[in-house]
Amino acid sequence: MSEKAIGIVAEYNPLHNGHLYQIQQSRELSGAHDIVIVLSSHFVQRGEPAFLDKWTRSEMALLAGADLVIELPTIYSCHNAGVFANAAIDLLKSTGIVEYVSFGMETPTLLVNTISDILIQEPEPFKFLLRSFLNMGFSFVEARAKSLEELVPGAADFLTKPNNSLALSYVKRIRESNYSLKIIPVKRISSHYHEEDLQGSISSATSIRTATRKGQIQLASESIPSQARSLFVQNIISGRALLSMDIFWRILKTTILRSEPDTLAGYAEISEGVEHLFKKMAPNATNWEEFVNSCISRRYPRGRVQRNLIHILLGIDHWDNRSFQRLGPAYIRILGANKKGKAMIRKMRKTATLPVITRASAPYSPYARKMMDLEHRAGAIWELLIESSVTEHEKTRIPLMM
Repeated sequence: MSEKAIGIVAEYNPLHNGHLYQIQQSRELSGAHDIVIVLSSHFVQRGEPAFLDKWTRSEMALLAGADLVIELPTIYSCHNAGVFANAAIDLLKSTGIVEYVSFGMETPTLLVNTISDILIQEPEPFKFLLRSFLNMGFSFVEARAKSLEELVPGAADFLTKPNNSLALSYVKRIRESNYSLKIIPVKRISSHYHEEDLQGSISSATSIRTATRKGQIQLASESIPSQARSLFVQNIISGRALLSMDIFWRILKTTILRSEPDTLAGYAEISEGVEHLFKKMAPNATNWEEFVNSCISRRYPRGRVQRNLIHILLGIDHWDNRSFQRLGPAYIRILGANKKGKAMIRKMRKTATLPVITRASAPYSPYARKMMDLEHRAGAIWELLIESSVTEHEKTRIPLMM
């Protein structure tokens, strides 16, 4: 086995048997000795609070075979696929020990390389098609897919699959940055990403969350790897899981109702007048799902709307959002490690191009301090949404060393 490590970008919201399969396949296909997980923080890419806190999800990852878990800060974990992927890949590269990157795909194919080259080079035919479809009223995501389909038949269908789309973002970042990272795609074997019904032992995270919220804890836990099952159930029973969106919706609704449109327009990624739509729909909406459904359209897709709302909730403005994107991650924060992971941390202190930190109170540059302050805020708000919250949990928690 190579002494180098393989990196996986994950949310594990929650970790299930399909994720266990990817971890096992990644190690086998690469022959790598160690597995590093870049794990989303308390708010996830689709624009929602995570089902379990990041410390629990980190422990589940270690129980399922990961060796080291590092944090993808909130400013990147709750963002569009490009921002999410760029920061995650940059973090893996910055460790100085990761040689491979593995990701799940619905349809592993060389199309991902062809499409990524077009997106990086932006040839004139692509730019012309993109402008044309945007002028027709298509969203950017739709216009991009249609433009690529004209140039690469099959591209549109490829991009309709969420894991394929994320894979494209990972590959694009690696290629445009000339990173010496080898990619290891793993074909997804679990049910569809958005599937809401349990499908036996291999079920989607969405279906596991849905079943758990309906009280079907035992049934849902059958889709969790046996190594991490008791931890999953323990967190549900003890009130350390987001079983209802009611409190979240009330806080968010209050924020929208008390804010003027101009104030809402100052938050990250708010554009094209969506702030007026939020003000119009919020008063009569009785829950989160109803409100989001009343706002989504071709112009405002679900993912964009939900991320907009999280940015409002967390108070992330345009300026900070763009600064964080431009400057990238400020540190490598350790969430958990096993014995091999501890050895990797010692090695990273010599090879990493970013500070490797284990404590939230460590000294930082002003930029890093700002990133960590946002992390503290996100963690504190997430704690408000569950039954058994822990005050100052984000500030006081130290990495899990197994």
